[in-house]
Amino acid sequence: MPSVTGQAPVDRPVTGNRSQVVSEIGLTALILCLVLGGVVTALLRTPWPMLAMGLAGLYLLFSIKVARQWEKVAVLRLGKYHGLRGPGVFSIVPVVDTLSNFIDQRIRVTDVKAESTLTRDAVPVFVDAIV
Repeated sequence: MPSVTGQAPVDRPVTGNRSQVVSEIGLTALILCLVLGGVVTALLRTPWPMLAMGLAGLYLLFSIKVARQWEKVAVLRLGKYHGLRGPGVFSIVPVVDTLSNFIDQRIRVTDVKAESTLTRDAVPVFVDAIV
């Protein structure tokens, strides 16, 4: 759909709110904890290692987050700013910390066509820009 200036709008990648998404690293940690808990439970013949490792894996599932190479995210602890994280792997306290929207920091160039206009004293002015 053309804009007012006649140019098509630029498609911007929308990263949005990914704070509720479980990372692949957290899922892998959960699976490893469950497998390790199952092995120790089988060796000791008591259910407590499986329960403990299951809880530890569940904690890791929701605490490990990943910001892509071009993203950063603000961590809010009990609603107050705690720090800026990313890019890469970072952890949060699942119940206490929340994440704001992931911010895309890539540089994008939008070319704007040259426009001409007249000033108040009837002098033509040509304006060209790169945003």
